[in-house]
Amino acid sequence: MILLSDAAVLIDLGCVRGLGVLARLAPTEVRDVVLEECEDARQPQLLDEVRAAGIQVVTTTSEWLEASHALRSAELSLPDRLNIVYAKQHRRVLLATDRPLRRRCELEGVEVHGTLWLVEQVHRSSLVDAAEVCRWLERWPDVGSRLPVTELKRLRVVLGC
Repeated sequence: MILLSDAAVLIDLGCVRGLGVLARLAPTEVRDVVLEECEDARQPQLLDEVRAAGIQVVTTTSEWLEASHALRSAELSLPDRLNIVYAKQHRRVLLATDRPLRRRCELEGVEVHGTLWLVEQVHRSSLVDAAEVCRWLERWPDVGSRLPVTELKRLRVVLGC
């Protein structure tokens, strides 16, 4: 399994200093246009932290740009469409939190999971202890992450938070 991360997942993990778990869980990539979306004054070191975490940056090709035109919709940005094209062509597991992107991935046959799935995988693999993961779950709502409340509660129970 090779993971392909969307911006929101990187931003979520950056907020809790958890980017390092991605490459330890599985080889991880991010598209160059997605990484550009991560530039934010609130997390000025995020781009450097992504690279330091061992996440590989994939450069956009004209072929993927052309293929992305077939996925045009009001709900999907160009980086979203490029993620779908790349994940489908290269059999990547896309990490994304955006509902329209996740729905389109399902229609296109692209395996897609969100931040909470990632947390469960990290916990199952014992990459981070439960207390630290619980700290992540407490922090994310405070920094504006839009994670589903019912799933957060369920995961807190599983982790014993």
